[in-house]
Amino acid sequence: MTNHQDAKTAESDPFQLVSHDTSGRFIAVEGMNGCGASTIVRKMCRELESDGYDVLRVKLPSDRLKRSSMFQVFHRQNRRSEIDPLAYEVAYMADKLHTSHNIILPALEQGKIVVADRYLLSSIGALLIRAPELATIVKDAIHNRPWFRDLAETLVKPDVSIHLTADAEVAVDRFLRLENNRAFDIESNAYQQLLDEGAEVARVNGMHSFDTTVDSVSRTFAKIKPHLDEVLVW
Repeated sequence: MTNHQDAKTAESDPFQLVSHDTSGRFIAVEGMNGCGASTIVRKMCRELESDGYDVLRVKLPSDRLKRSSMFQVFHRQNRRSEIDPLAYEVAYMADKLHTSHNIILPALEQGKIVVADRYLLSSIGALLIRAPELATIVKDAIHNRPWFRDLAETLVKPDVSIHLTADAEVAVDRFLRLENNRAFDIESNAYQQLLDEGAEVARVNGMHSFDTTVDSVSRTFAKIKPHLDEVLVW
């Protein structure tokens, strides 16, 4: 088999994450910046808590990674040339593994409902927006590198994975409306391509996708809720 064929196979195969056998439930919400993932997670947690569930919200990248010197250099001091993109992706993977094994799994064993604001694809949006020139290495790792797949497949598998997308112009406008993002120069056509690639990864991995371009937060959550109800009844 050729390298090209190997790459296509790796890109089309779903990740085989580790199913948990606990009394809790795990919900992951994925989505590129500007698609409303954090907003939906906040809404979801409020609704679940109002229904009496014991909810733990986790966000990736974690505060632990955000305090690291590499994260500070890359995200706060705008010195991207000092960061090796492969090292960046390894650090993000280590952060996912730590969060999955040491925070999410223990909470599930305690019977909690864990809601993750990004999970398997947590590094993609951050890197592709802030440093598109470095993104090739990260996408190559996700699609083609055995080390990435081997590590990813030790992560706890969500009981339901939600993927949010939106029209690129809308997503970019939402992202740039935040004061600390106004300096970014994002080309809508290029961002649409990234959104399409993310949607394909979501499709291959069996995520439930929802377009937030025109729907309100409440309307989007109403569409998501039946998928939550399926896993919250046990």
